[in-house]
Amino acid sequence: MQIKEIENNKLKQSITEKILRDLPEWFGIEEATKEYINTVKNYPFIACYKNDEAIGFYSLREENKNVLDMYVLGVLKKYHHKGIGKALQEFAEKYAREKGYKYLMVLTLAKKANNKAYLNTRYFYLKMGFIDFYQNDDIFSPEDPCQIMIKTI
Repeated sequence: MQIKEIENNKLKQSITEKILRDLPEWFGIEEATKEYINTVKNYPFIACYKNDEAIGFYSLREENKNVLDMYVLGVLKKYHHKGIGKALQEFAEKYAREKGYKYLMVLTLAKKANNKAYLNTRYFYLKMGFIDFYQNDDIFSPEDPCQIMIKTI
């Protein structure tokens, strides 16, 4: 397994599309999926490879000079619960520290939505040391309440 930063925009988009299309439980809203695929080219991007195949990625977005947003993360379903997300998160944290950020943030679906896939996402971020910071029903939509989670690095 190898994790590296990707700078080629077409490769960023190709990896994102391949992986998000494998995760309809999380990325089943076509408009949102297309937006992720289109916008990852604008942000730092790290990918995890196994045998020359991209199996996971993280796209990172600067919120401000102190805060780095974990914009979008995906790991091919067959590699879930194998430490890939954790390895990507650790790499992202090292990247953030080297760039001088003080906090990480992630926007995800709030617990009250009671969505099984996103409950697993929340569990992942809690295990990685994030805490619930702010919950809002208007960021995504009232039907999809948003939870902002943060972590000091």
